[in-house]
Amino acid sequence: MFGLMGKSFSNPRIVRAAICLVIAFVVSAGLAGAVSAQAITEGFEDVTTLEAAGWFIRNNSSPLGSTDWFQGNPDVFEAQAGPTDSYIGANYNATGDVGTISDWLMMPNRTLNNGDVLQFWTRTVEGDPFPDRLQVRLSLNGASTNVGTTATSVGDFTTLLLDIDPTYQGIYPDVFTLYTITLSGLPGPTSGRLAFRYFVENGGFHGTYSDYIGIDTVSYTPAGSGGGMTQHYLDFNGDGRTDFDVVRNTGGGTNGQVTWYQGFNIGGQPAGGSAQDFGLAGDTFVPADYDGDHITDIAVWRPGDLAYYYIIDSSTMTFRFVQFGTTLDDPSVVGDYTGDGHADPAVYREGTGSAASFWYYLASSGPLAGQVVATQFGQSGDIPAPGDYTGDGKNDFVVQRDGGNGYGVFYIHRGTGGPDVQVPGEDQAVQFGAPTDVIVPGDYDGDGKTDIATVRGGNGQILWNIRPSTTGVGNGFSPTYIWGLISDFIVQGDYDGDGRTDVAVWRPSPNPGESNYYIISSATGSPMPAVQWGQNDDYPTANYNTH
Repeated sequence: MFGLMGKSFSNPRIVRAAICLVIAFVVSAGLAGAVSAQAITEGFEDVTTLEAAGWFIRNNSSPLGSTDWFQGNPDVFEAQAGPTDSYIGANYNATGDVGTISDWLMMPNRTLNNGDVLQFWTRTVEGDPFPDRLQVRLSLNGASTNVGTTATSVGDFTTLLLDIDPTYQGIYPDVFTLYTITLSGLPGPTSGRLAFRYFVENGGFHGTYSDYIGIDTVSYTPAGSGGGMTQHYLDFNGDGRTDFDVVRNTGGGTNGQVTWYQGFNIGGQPAGGSAQDFGLAGDTFVPADYDGDHITDIAVWRPGDLAYYYIIDSSTMTFRFVQFGTTLDDPSVVGDYTGDGHADPAVYREGTGSAASFWYYLASSGPLAGQVVATQFGQSGDIPAPGDYTGDGKNDFVVQRDGGNGYGVFYIHRGTGGPDVQVPGEDQAVQFGAPTDVIVPGDYDGDGKTDIATVRGGNGQILWNIRPSTTGVGNGFSPTYIWGLISDFIVQGDYDGDGRTDVAVWRPSPNPGESNYYIISSATGSPMPAVQWGQNDDYPTANYNTH
């Protein structure tokens, strides 16, 4: 089930390299690691999940108070976006009666680059007579959480990026206000952390300063990701986590009505969500962020002599269609080819005989905006492996080819977002795994680049082989993980919200209530609790990113 692209609910069993890959639905297309999957988007719907996602809180206030960072209180003020309490707050109780507040909220470790952008919204109470203060600081010491041990120490976070109202003039905004910080001056890609520090001298209940602040809708965007945030893997509420989503043939028959069932991923379990009728059983499911609002849009591709993309834009909840491709094309290569944060409708057209293969996409911006861009890359028998392998925010043209003697070779050609450019020596050829392996691209190491990754079956189990782009180590024959059964669906995605792709499968069951997601959290390296979602004949749309 974890492999090849099908065309309808009723496809026969497909066999590849002695692994029976049962495809009940089409493998829908997605972003395949496009646009810097190490990006962060946090809406603070549940602050108890932050630690598992790589965040770190430390209160160094002196004297130490009764609180640190906490779930927002809508009775003080409501959130900037989402549920009324979906922000993170801090107040004067971080210290004692009178003292120095130094309450740290550290973001997950990332590989930082010049041009990366941090955005967040913050405010204090309206007409606040007790001025507040907030700093944003930077550490370039990897995953370090060292902030020293005193209220005035900063440890490894020696670089001050922003200081809101450092002299307590009462100018901290009392309505939610957006702040933007662009990193510069780094010597090159550097592992580190960004941190918020609620830092108020002479604070506390009887202090001269400090009252209550809130932070909401934090986004960290790697350089080159265009529209301002990452494109999300099956993220239907924009919180940076892959959601639980299945489609079901509720209409019956080979071309029946399809219903999408979405469970928003809150702390690793489904909560809320929706059911949406959209598409037919013979469509290809292609959910992606077509309107650039950082929320995945429900979409299908319908084959025909004139094929069409049918899309519901999440920003306006309006329907639109785009004529693109023809019946034998492969729409699983949809992604952001122009680097503007919008998924571009795209297809891969395999060559026949000695004819070359072509990639086509409809450019949403750039020098060829509004035009169909054709790029010749690949040949008959190649398998497309879409994604941003170069880390510049634009999808590249990548295929897996039989290299002979049981070896597979990945050929990588950089996408430019405009006219094709052939630079001598720039294209790459990477020998990895077997030519019959199924491709499961994603950003498993969180460096903003799609990693070469494949799966194959062995003794009834799924063997995952991953070549991190940070190290380039791996030959595709020494499993990184053994996870799942060959009857499972591959559903890799960022379920823990740490900016790295998690190894995951969905296991259907004929027993009601026993169809489950099984996920290894990249943040902890351990299995997450099983997630019950869907039923036996459903198709999990996170399986879009297998080829």
